[in-house]
Order: sequence, then C-alpha cells, then structure tokens
Amino acid sequence: MQTENKTLSTSMLIKASLIVFVASLFFFYLLGLFNIFDSLESYIAAEYSLSPVKMGLVSSLDFYTNIMFLIPAGILLDRYSPRKIICCAVLALATGVMMIALSHSLTMLVLARLLMGMSGSFSLMSGIRVAANWLDSHHMARAVGFIVAMGMFGGFMAQAPMTMLIDHIGWRHALAVVGIMGYVIMLLVWLFVRDMPSHRVEIGANRVQMLNELGVLKSLKLALLSRQNWLCGLYTGLMNLPIYMLGALWGIPYLMQVDGLSDTVAANIAGMLFIGSMVGSPLAGWVSDQMNRRRLPMLIGAVLALIIIEITIHGDFTGTTALLTLFFLLGLITSAQVISYPTVVESNPSSVTGTATSCISMSCLGGGLIIQPLFGYMLTMRGHSQLIDGVMNYPAANYIFALNALPVAFVISFVLAWFVKETYCKTLIQ
Repeated sequence: MQTENKTLSTSMLIKASLIVFVASLFFFYLLGLFNIFDSLESYIAAEYSLSPVKMGLVSSLDFYTNIMFLIPAGILLDRYSPRKIICCAVLALATGVMMIALSHSLTMLVLARLLMGMSGSFSLMSGIRVAANWLDSHHMARAVGFIVAMGMFGGFMAQAPMTMLIDHIGWRHALAVVGIMGYVIMLLVWLFVRDMPSHRVEIGANRVQMLNELGVLKSLKLALLSRQNWLCGLYTGLMNLPIYMLGALWGIPYLMQVDGLSDTVAANIAGMLFIGSMVGSPLAGWVSDQMNRRRLPMLIGAVLALIIIEITIHGDFTGTTALLTLFFLLGLITSAQVISYPTVVESNPSSVTGTATSCISMSCLGGGLIIQPLFGYMLTMRGHSQLIDGVMNYPAANYIFALNALPVAFVISFVLAWFVKETYCKTLIQ
C-alpha cells in the first residue's frame, strides 16, 4: 500500500467503505458457518451414526485445512484479483454447505468440510487486502476492526436465529437456506467490490510485477522472517485466547460448575465475549487511528485484559449482572488484538500484505489449536473429578488453576507488544 494523503475525499471514503463492507460479508459468512456447524454436531452425528471420536474428526477437518491454506491464500491474494478470489472462495464455501444439505453420503460430508476449510482460509485476509487497496494507513485499523466485528456478528447471528430456523424447517432445509445466502453474497461481491480505485491501478500492476520478479519463495521469506510480523501474530493469538477458552468451549461448564448457573444463563454470559468483541473491534481500531499510535493501545489492551481476567477469576461474584459485565469487558478489551493487522500492513511492503497477515491468522488459529486441549489437561491435573448425570464435574479450584493460563498469556502479550515497532499509522516500507 502506497503512502497517500492522510484524508480521503468524502465521496471516495464512502465508496471505499461500501466496498470494504461488502467484502467483509465473506468473513461474516465464514464465522457464521463455524458456529452453525458447532450447533449441528448432534444432528450430523445422529444422521451418519458417528461416534464422538469420529464426529470430532469430521468437525476438525475444516479447521486443519483452514490453517494449511492460510499461506497459499496470502500468496494468491498478493498476486491476483481479490474480487475474483473472494467470489470463487464464497462459491466453494456455499457449495460445501449445499453438499452437506443435499447429500446423504459420509464421503460427501468429509469432502464438503475439507472444501469449506480451504475456501474459508481466504476470508479475513481478503477483506484486509481489499481495505489495504482502497484505504490509506490512517483508516486501516478502523477498517480491520469493522471486518472482525462483522465476523463476530456472523457468529452471533448463527445462534438463536439459526436454532429457530432449524426448529421450524429442519436442519437440512436450514442449511440449504444458508447455502443460498452464500450465493447471494458472492453475487453482491461481484457487483459491488472492485480491486482498487482507478488511480491505484498502475501502483497495483507495479506491485504484482515486482512480486513476479521477486518470486514466490523470496516474497514468502520476506514476510515469514519479519520479526514484526511474528510479534504481532503472537500478540493477537494470545489476546484471542479468551474466545477459544471461554467463548467456544469451556466458558459454559466453568460458569455452571463454579458459579452454579443454569446452562441458559451460562451461555448468555459466555456469549457476552462475542458481543464485547463486536463492539470492541471497531472501537479499538478507531482509538488507534485517533491516537496515531499502534503499539501504545496494544500495550494498554494487554494491561487492562490482565486486570479484568484477574477480577473475573479471583473476585467473589454471585450475581449474573457482574459476570455479564466482566465477560463483556473481557471481549471489549481483548479486541485490541485487531490493531496487529494494520501494524503488519504498515510494516511490510504492500506487495506482501496478504502473506504477511497470514502470519497473524496462523498464530491466532494455532493458539486455539493448542489452548483448548491444554486447558482440558490443566483441568484434570489436580484430579478430584466426579461423573454426575453423565457429565464430568471438576472442583472450582481446578477451573481457577486452568484459567490462570490467561493472565500468563496477557503478561506475555504485553512483553511482545513492548518490542513491536511503532508505525505511527504510516507505511514504513514502500
């Protein structure tokens, strides 16, 4: 991304915002699908007579293929039309959904999950690539924050509305509706998204020519050997751990067994992490852009996250209002992680924006891959578990011990952010 005037004309900013919004529908769709398939596991297991182990394997297929294709996705987005790539990826994603909705073959189910994971690897990076092509550095953090918020909104919409749809028309018909929604999003992207404004076309052509001359391996080395990229990537991965630990897996049993809450109340409290992230992601980007700083708000975010999680773990709270507030604040504050993306964009040549941001995505997904089984291991280290009504219960002390991984993660996040080079919201490398 080339350095240009700090302020865009109003008409150009409106056009760019519309294009980024439509491109962000891809990430909205992907995270919605991830949450939908979490809630469909029982239906799919019953339909195909899958054991818990086999169901876990099928469910994880898209996760692993997503990680495997992150770097290839970044390489392609740096070299080819993001508009065409988004359309092809959304088409593949929606087709995977329709395969599951219409087929009764286990083989087709497996192929569909692999296809969805591969195409989903383009989702966040494609939105960032489009934003980098259209916006200057001063607007990047807000744009990335908005794209992430759209993803969180997709996950939120996949809960109660999707459950009601499934109850009304059945899970296969509901998936067919979601598949059709994907084709509509693809059409919107084709109609409204453009790769870059006309005055940047020559810049874009020169960027691609430079990449072709540099070669894939050298450009990949340029991105992967950058200290700044990995500092930002690890920071994001660690700050995102509450979503994986408390939002996606362990939050509900923790609240039920430690605070004695019902499953519905516990789910509502855990869901506040996503609400907080929806609000916090664009807010963190706006604050960073207004401050003309990247490193400082990342440091502040790590400190505040440490304070919030310590209060959550060691505070004596019995009311749901306090827990709702704390989980919301934890999601809000840890949204400082989105600042890593514009920091990486500004710290790398514009020619490797996609490849560089894949470092963050790999760290983020890798953190989830490690922390969920690690939390389970820490939970069982002290023993004293009991099987009650078919559900394994653990003492509060076990959960508190396992949750101490989060304060440690936030301390490490602060240290990592301390060594991040400040960009002052400007492109450091042309």
